[in-house]
Amino acid sequence: MSERRAPETTEPSMRTSKASEYYTAEGSPFGRRIFNVRNLASIFLTLVVLYLVYQELLDLDWREAWAGVREVNAGLFALAFVIFYCSFVVRARRWETLLVNVGYDRAAVHRMLSPLDIIKILYLACFVNCLTVARLGDSYRGYLLKKAVGASFMVTLGTVLAERLLDMFVLAMMMGAGVLIAFHRSLPAEAIQALGAGLALTVVGVLVLLSMRRFREAVERVLPKRLHAHYARLEHGIVGSFRRLPLLVAYSVFGWLIEGATLYITAAAVGAPVSVAGALVVALTAALLTTVPITPAGLGFTETGMVVMLQGLGLDTYTASAITLLFRIINYWSIVVFGFALYVSIYNRNRLTEERLGCHG
Repeated sequence: MSERRAPETTEPSMRTSKASEYYTAEGSPFGRRIFNVRNLASIFLTLVVLYLVYQELLDLDWREAWAGVREVNAGLFALAFVIFYCSFVVRARRWETLLVNVGYDRAAVHRMLSPLDIIKILYLACFVNCLTVARLGDSYRGYLLKKAVGASFMVTLGTVLAERLLDMFVLAMMMGAGVLIAFHRSLPAEAIQALGAGLALTVVGVLVLLSMRRFREAVERVLPKRLHAHYARLEHGIVGSFRRLPLLVAYSVFGWLIEGATLYITAAAVGAPVSVAGALVVALTAALLTTVPITPAGLGFTETGMVVMLQGLGLDTYTASAITLLFRIINYWSIVVFGFALYVSIYNRNRLTEERLGCHG
């Protein structure tokens, strides 16, 4: 499976079981954390707070907002849905590139995982991110790939962290350019704060990346010896990911353009006059706000930020709220519903497989 195998950074084992048997996490710490009562209660409380924010701070009449949603152009809304889900194909191709960069041969991976399997891993990881704080789905992705093909969890986690850093860098650059076009250098304070946070996170990420290899000896003096190999694998996953950088940047730019196109068509579906650049800036701001580690996928913060940004583009509260609600149905609630259905269907399939094997045994 590995082209450039390094004894301290990759694991030699490789599963021979069918790929469909790794998706669920029953019996694992991930499964228990995803579906525990405290986590689900936090989502419910977030929705209550979100309702109060709309009701008290934005003075929203829900009947008028719902009337705007009901008048949506169904064809354009369906098109926005399809365009958004194309982003998972782009993300899967980018992740494959990152895995190849750290030494996992694409042909060997495809013998175990089809492109659809990789998309399923990404989708389930997004599903977990929608239900948990602090983006637990990123770790879940590493767990799933380890179960599928025996890949190193730490190396895989390194590729995911490199992917996030790349996303933040490209997002900040595109958002800055979009702001100059859409807002004519006049931006709401909330958007300025979001952009500043994104740039700060990008700078910190780059500094951490550059320091990992240089300060390895210093870090190893602090870490227990049993963690040295894990650190080496994580370093390899992060630093080694940044080969073929132009291709990775192209995938990232394309992915963010899809987000912007989704919002633009969603706005068109309710007849709102939002420019292409404006839609891109709002979509990128929403993506940045989903990283807020207080609620699952920034729930509450993302919706409020989107309404404020759309108002900054000249839309009234009701139209901005209708666009926000429809956009979040596409990129949040649909993932919750379809992700749960996928999780349950694979769980039931695996359980039936285990029962059959038990009977034959």
